[in-house]
Amino acid sequence: MMRSVAALLSVFALEACVHEKVLEPGAGAELAPGRANVAEAAVAGVSVKVTGDSWKGDPQNLGTLFTPVRVTLENHSGKTLRVSYRDFSLAGGSGFNYAAIPPIKARGTLSSARETPSSPTLQLAGWEHRGFQVAPHYSYLYPGLSPWTGPFAYDPFYYDNFYARWPEKLPTQDMLSEALPEGVVQDGGSVSGFVYFQSVTNRESAVQFDMNLVDASDGQTFGVLAIPFQTKQG
Repeated sequence: MMRSVAALLSVFALEACVHEKVLEPGAGAELAPGRANVAEAAVAGVSVKVTGDSWKGDPQNLGTLFTPVRVTLENHSGKTLRVSYRDFSLAGGSGFNYAAIPPIKARGTLSSARETPSSPTLQLAGWEHRGFQVAPHYSYLYPGLSPWTGPFAYDPFYYDNFYARWPEKLPTQDMLSEALPEGVVQDGGSVSGFVYFQSVTNRESAVQFDMNLVDASDGQTFGVLAIPFQTKQG
């Protein structure tokens, strides 16, 4: 009897994995050469490659709760590009915008008196960078990286509100180590990692990936990257 129950649970787990929905490039999306699942776009000297089906870490069923999207940015704009979770969104066909969820507790000067968790040990091999400086409120997590010393807008309401949406036991170590950090990409630099959005795949048949391009030096927007995606069974 116990074996039958175990076998049944295994079947359910397999079916859940098989039927999990992911994002794939939608109609009109420009595909990266030789990569049918990677969409790309370029605006004002900034290029982005985005894939919505490449999460292989722990938990395997992350896509049932959130929407993990791998983002690769290259900056040749002549400006210092800000990378902030607030600049990313998925715009659904329903008219609802889905926010990027900060995977790590932020430490900002405006909330320094509040209790913050002990620093986790991050394995930084999950993401790649060149000419990248980490945001001041996350510098405590990346002692090997130079922090950005210029202005970087920090809204404690945004970080505290969305960070609180993580359920118990999430984010995992894999999610932390592979997350795209906040910071800046210098001209000629690049950075890649996962951005975790509010779940869209069970609510929308199509979404648009949007990223506002902001000059970190003065906070001015100089472009918007937009790529259409659609949901499919993984």
